[in-house]
Amino acid sequence: MTELPADVLMRLGPSPQDLTRLGSSRVLRGNGLVAKTGSPEGIAREAFLFGEAAALLPVGTPTLVASGPDWLLMEDIGGEPASPEDVTPLAQLALVHELFVGATGIEHERFSDVFGREREALLALARGSANAAALPEPLAGLLEDPAPLDEIVDAEPRTLVHGDAWSGNVLMRGKDFVWLDWAESGAGPAAYDLSSWLYGSAWAPGSTSPEGALGAYLAARTTKVEPFGFKRAVDACAILGFLLTQLARLTDREPDLIERVIERRNLIAIGLFD
Repeated sequence: MTELPADVLMRLGPSPQDLTRLGSSRVLRGNGLVAKTGSPEGIAREAFLFGEAAALLPVGTPTLVASGPDWLLMEDIGGEPASPEDVTPLAQLALVHELFVGATGIEHERFSDVFGREREALLALARGSANAAALPEPLAGLLEDPAPLDEIVDAEPRTLVHGDAWSGNVLMRGKDFVWLDWAESGAGPAAYDLSSWLYGSAWAPGSTSPEGALGAYLAARTTKVEPFGFKRAVDACAILGFLLTQLARLTDREPDLIERVIERRNLIAIGLFD
């Protein structure tokens, strides 16, 4: 794991608190500051969004103090993680999605593009992973030929997506919300963020009320969204996103967890194409 430069570490004080969660990033807090180290690509995205682009985002984000090739230093905003039952942050996510539909800036190479530029390389990793051979149908067939998923996902307009949208990445500060961890942000369909919020991942829980969460999001949209078609896109993103970004990363996790995660995604696939 990348270490913080000594001068940055000193700014956190003698005994910084380790806030590191699952994943490849390390997060430390002290002296009213939060420092994060991680992949250069993810750090670059967050540095851009928290710095140059902060005024463009219609949601609260951490305030950038300084950054380097693989580290960030931010103000400590305090607050508590949003409750998994709270759907209020989804109204802010809807604002982000509506504002950036068709924006050319999101196509910059600094941003992630799971369903576009990175798709083929991610598919190759997934097909070569240890878990690929154990996939049940229809997941196995969709990994081999994801065209049915592509057809649904590609029909959705591209916008700025958070890339890891769940309640644990939202802090409540009074009546305000601050969205954390934009390391996976990029271009994609809004349904991708909703699939993460509703269904979670191998490392984060989904919504305790998926139907209510989806309804709250759609109610917050000012542009018309056809509910049935959008739900199909959410489910397609949940499956394709899992195959592209999670399957290959499950190889070093507990076998029973892998089985449960695969089973959940397979049930979504069965429902989508039943």
